[in-house]
Amino acid sequence: PGDLSVLRLDLRLSSRPDSDVMGSLEESSIARLFDERLAQCEGHVDKLIARVADKASKILVTGDLNAGKSTLVNALIRNEILPYDQQPCTMLFCEVLDASLNDGVEEIHAVPHIDAYDRRDRATFAVVHMADLEDVVAENNEQYQQLKIYTRDRRGSQQSLLHNGVVDVALIDSPGLNRDSLKTTQLFARQEEIDVVVFVVNAENHFTLSGQDFLLTAGNEKAHIFIVVNRFDAIRRKDRCERMILDQIRELSPLTYDERDDLVHFVSAHEQLAGASDSFARMEQRLRKFTLEQRFKSKLAPAQRYAANVLADIQFLASENVGAATRRIQEINAVLREGMPRYEALLSERADSAGRATAILDASCLEVRRHTATHLTNTTLHLPDAAAKVPYPGLLSLWTYAENVLLAIVRHLEHEVVECDRFASFTIHHARAQLDALERQRRRLDAAAADAHSPAPADAASDADADATAAAAANDNDSSVSASQLASVGSISNALDTVQLELADFVDLDFARNWAALTSISASASLSLLATRSMASNVFGLLRLSSTVSATTGRRVLVAAAALVGVGSVFYIVSDMDATVRRKLSARVALILGEEGFVDHHAERLATETTRAVRPFVWHLQHTFQRMVEAEEHRRADHLRLRRSAQDSQIYFDELRIKARDLAGAVRAVNAGSMC
Repeated sequence: PGDLSVLRLDLRLSSRPDSDVMGSLEESSIARLFDERLAQCEGHVDKLIARVADKASKILVTGDLNAGKSTLVNALIRNEILPYDQQPCTMLFCEVLDASLNDGVEEIHAVPHIDAYDRRDRATFAVVHMADLEDVVAENNEQYQQLKIYTRDRRGSQQSLLHNGVVDVALIDSPGLNRDSLKTTQLFARQEEIDVVVFVVNAENHFTLSGQDFLLTAGNEKAHIFIVVNRFDAIRRKDRCERMILDQIRELSPLTYDERDDLVHFVSAHEQLAGASDSFARMEQRLRKFTLEQRFKSKLAPAQRYAANVLADIQFLASENVGAATRRIQEINAVLREGMPRYEALLSERADSAGRATAILDASCLEVRRHTATHLTNTTLHLPDAAAKVPYPGLLSLWTYAENVLLAIVRHLEHEVVECDRFASFTIHHARAQLDALERQRRRLDAAAADAHSPAPADAASDADADATAAAAANDNDSSVSASQLASVGSISNALDTVQLELADFVDLDFARNWAALTSISASASLSLLATRSMASNVFGLLRLSSTVSATTGRRVLVAAAALVGVGSVFYIVSDMDATVRRKLSARVALILGEEGFVDHHAERLATETTRAVRPFVWHLQHTFQRMVEAEEHRRADHLRLRRSAQDSQIYFDELRIKARDLAGAVRAVNAGSMC
């Protein structure tokens, strides 16, 4: 973000000026980048603390290639010790120190690992002879990290910058900024060790892009940059050059521009090496004053500025995060409010659909059980009607006729059981159709929810899996119903195989006795009627004869009546034998079926099969509704979790903002008196 200084992220990843790199990154990636940047800042602060505690001062002389940095250092120490050329020749950092820091010995130490350097341990450096210095600086074949050059400034402490009698000063000559990316990166990293930055500008080139980047980065810590415009003697229109360079400085370092009389100098280092130069002497005097006398500006102020900038960035980031957390909470609250009616409607629809599905299942089972019980009960009561369809072949084939009657009864029972199975299948399909209607209603509700939320591919897969599972269960149950039909039909045949034809199946003795009694009564009635008629015609003749023939006639009439009754009974039994067979076998079959619980068995069987066939669809519907409810609850739980996280972030960053503000106030309260 443009409002950051120290914590600004370098996201220049695209050549397009309008590319939104920040917007294309995930929050976690941005947070990781900020964590790394804060870790760097923390390390920088530690080095700042060590630098402020160190009484010595380090002056970094830097600038673009061929700006005259080495020439300037030689002029400052009045000794042409560093090699210089029109071509870039400095390939590593050269730190020039007073020889008194090396026990008064002028010596050049080539250091391969600067962190391990100890001037008293010759194993940590290599001594370079003056004659070899130019080759080492220009080529650096041994890949030294730095040169430590201990030398003497022959001037007194009032004129010398190195031998000043106040503090130890080191002049660090650096490679050019645009020499290569590695050297430039190293140069940027060394700022945290530096108290004073002397930026050398070639008057002929002004500030290059690399120089501007360096000054902007250095400005995060150092409000005041000591700028030396070298080779000013080669400029013909000096006023124009001076004006253009000062305009650039005003944009790059405003505080440096405000104190340009002390911090910006237009000189020629070659002139100073050749002889005295008033402009160079003035520059040198100002640098000495800035380094030795204005140590608040040169040493403490950079640390103060860096801390203030870091705290300002933290306040800005904290405020932005508070705002972002607040917006996130508002967005989540809006989503929760908008989703509540949908969630409540889903709960209501789930309960309603579950109740309706259960009612469909219960009603289907009850209907199948009731129909089966009623139908099979009527069937057992009307078995003689089914047996009557068998043709009677006559008395000689009576036994075969009885077997055919029994077989017809079995076939009739099997047919009626199959009819009950068909009714159960019809009821199952009807129940499935009703449940399919509920499923279509559920899917419409799911589609409406998908419009409000991005549907996950796993949900569609779950629906397909659930549908496949329900279909497979339905097919299995259809197969089990068919198998149950075959088993039930077979069980009827097996049960009635135990029925063996008996003589009693052909004679209904109870019915014959009843018929004989009826015949006797009829004969008596006929005889009485005949006697009455005879009495009317010749009463007196009967009276005369009664005494002589009454006994004999009576016996004959009774014998004749008994013979008539016997013959009639036999005739009736023979003539009604087919009906007797049908009646007796139907009664025996009905008795056996009643003992085995035929009606109840099939009613319960078909009700169970109906339950098994319909229940998977009920479970599927309930499962999908439950999954929808759980998905909605998971979404709401995620939103609630995100809201809690946003609330925690809001509180944390608000406290961080207040703490950073208080610390920034304490940092600003530090003034020059703190250096005393």
